[in-house]
Amino acid sequence: MKTVVATGRTVEDAVRSALVRLGVPKERVQVRVLQEPVKPRFGFFGGRDARVEVSVIPTVEEICQEFVEGVLRRMGIRAEVHVRTGRSEDGGLSLYVDCAEEDAALVIGRRGSTLDALQYLVNVIANQGREGYIRISLDCGDYRRRRRESLEKKAERAAERAVRTKRPVWLEAMPASDRKIIHTYLQGRTDVTTTSEGSDPHRKVVIIPVVSSEPARSVRTRRHSR
Repeated sequence: MKTVVATGRTVEDAVRSALVRLGVPKERVQVRVLQEPVKPRFGFFGGRDARVEVSVIPTVEEICQEFVEGVLRRMGIRAEVHVRTGRSEDGGLSLYVDCAEEDAALVIGRRGSTLDALQYLVNVIANQGREGYIRISLDCGDYRRRRRESLEKKAERAAERAVRTKRPVWLEAMPASDRKIIHTYLQGRTDVTTTSEGSDPHRKVVIIPVVSSEPARSVRTRRHSR
């Protein structure tokens, strides 16, 4: 947090001086009065200026960036965290970890486990004391896109197998975020429906073929459990 100490004839003057030095509007700072002004006696002696400490309130982007970089630094990983242009698909912020290729595997972890854990923590930090919840998406090495494409291909193959064999197909156990990708991808198909069975961390997606005798209305209105 960037902080300056400034003086002035009044507290307001001191704050204005600090704002000029910091280059930010008053809404972006916290002010702590260190010393109230005292008017000089007899017009000449005993007076003193106001003294204030003004600190810039970090943005949520800065909070997230500093937190993630700090955690990675303690892991022995030299990396930079960038806030992506725009917002993520669900309206939250999107952060990207830029690091050496050999370190990317450590940041991502097995099936994204480390990346998911870090994303959970940064969401907790970013939303402390906030009235409205903001969701943070964290990525490294373009893992999220590659993982989504891999799951969609797996879902497509499994759906084709279910239709061909006319039997349900169980996928391997996966976290809720991966199951959601499978369910969402197959929503557009009318020849299969999906559900989830089991308890975390062993919960699995089941792809069920829709038999031809099933009324079309029930296919269109099917629901899935994540």
